[in-house]
Amino acid sequence: MQDQDHTPDQDEDDVIVGYLIQRETAEGDVSFWEPRNEWQEDPNEGKLYESEDEANADAKSLQDGDDAIITVEIVFEADEDEDWGDEEEEDHKA
Repeated sequence: MQDQDHTPDQDEDDVIVGYLIQRETAEGDVSFWEPRNEWQEDPNEGKLYESEDEANADAKSLQDGDDAIITVEIVFEADEDEDWGDEEEEDHKA
């Protein structure tokens, strides 16, 4: 299990909304932990932990016997200035 450190360029005003457990295989496939349905490809379907300690404890138990790299990822509140809809519209026009 690897913990992700805060990046030096991380804005101190960013609000942490929770933590996700991420699993990356040797092939580069990424999935996210959801206790009822196990590993999910969509991060929105992964369990959002409120406590970093709880996420780390679950990640440690999941790492046992698993060859993949399991990490706890910080989830930040979305920036209200970013307009995701415009980007999607541009992608569809291309």
